[in-house]
Amino acid sequence: MLIALSISILLIFLLLYLIFYKQFDGFNNNYYKWNNCKTNNPEKLKRTFNNYGCIIIPNLLSIDDCNKLLKIIKKEERKKNTQTGNINSNYKRKDLLLPLDDTKEFIKKIYNNIKIFCDDLHPDGKIVENSCLISYPGSYPQIWHADTKYQFGKEGNLTSFGIALDDIDSSMGPLEVFLESNKIYKTDREELYKKNKIKEQNLTGDYDDGLKYQENEKICKILNFKKENCACKKGSLVIWSSKIIHRGGGNNKKKRPVFYFSLLGKGKLPYGATYSLKKREKLQIIKNI
Repeated sequence: MLIALSISILLIFLLLYLIFYKQFDGFNNNYYKWNNCKTNNPEKLKRTFNNYGCIIIPNLLSIDDCNKLLKIIKKEERKKNTQTGNINSNYKRKDLLLPLDDTKEFIKKIYNNIKIFCDDLHPDGKIVENSCLISYPGSYPQIWHADTKYQFGKEGNLTSFGIALDDIDSSMGPLEVFLESNKIYKTDREELYKKNKIKEQNLTGDYDDGLKYQENEKICKILNFKKENCACKKGSLVIWSSKIIHRGGGNNKKKRPVFYFSLLGKGKLPYGATYSLKKREKLQIIKNI
């Protein structure tokens, strides 16, 4: 009797653990195990990123660092002359530009942890975005989109690095991605859409209705790309390619702040990105900051 009771209690605790753990396990383990992306294995990190277009590295910054970033963000929010980026679906959502001098300490910490990964993918990478993405309760999901278009073959590789500044679960509208959709750019995109009778969306203007049918979502489903969300704990780093089809999810819970910066490798600026740097701030090579 005592043994049966002990087993029952153990099973209950195991179930509660799995429920809590799954809240933050953004990627289905059958498709992608983010906790296997060790920062001490840069080659594996690079291969995984190139394959999926998105990775999560848990606990890259400390809670103390995250809290310092939150103070910087609050200070910036109180200013009368705040600057914001032009993002889609901006109802109860904003892209708050941050001073590079205030945040470069944390950019440097992130860079030093994954230096080989950054340098291999972005030789002499320049910081072209430095901001905080904030969504509030009641925000709609964004439309599915890629941040850039590579039209001429001379554009540099653009990648974004986002730090969760709170524990982010699925109800807070985390980044959602179609894993491997970055590979669309390795095909003849125009031919791909023509073959499947799909008209590519023109992502201009203000889009607030991410709940409606969308062409980018249709092509990802046709190509069997796996849709996942990037729910993760405070201090985790989410890295996503500007080529991947993604969106910010709808927020039903509480304010969700994510500090991010973007690196551009050698080449011209690809069309479409926000390039969220404050006015008069110059592009800086990350290894020199």
